[in-house]
Amino acid sequence: PWQTEGGRVTEPLLQSLGIIYRKLSDPTTVAYEVRQAQTLAESSLRPVALLLTRDLMWEE
Repeated sequence: PWQTEGGRVTEPLLQSLGIIYRKLSDPTTVAYEVRQAQTLAESSLRPVALLLTRDLMWEE
């Protein structure tokens, strides 16, 4: 699917643009990570990306 192809280029693209990013896979830390990313983005006036892993997105 298109998500797989897009996922292959996401990290290299963020790196080349100098955008700080973090992969989220633990549902218990998502709220904390979002707050941290928002604080960093606001204080640095730069974008921050949070990447949601498949484990986080799809429950079994």
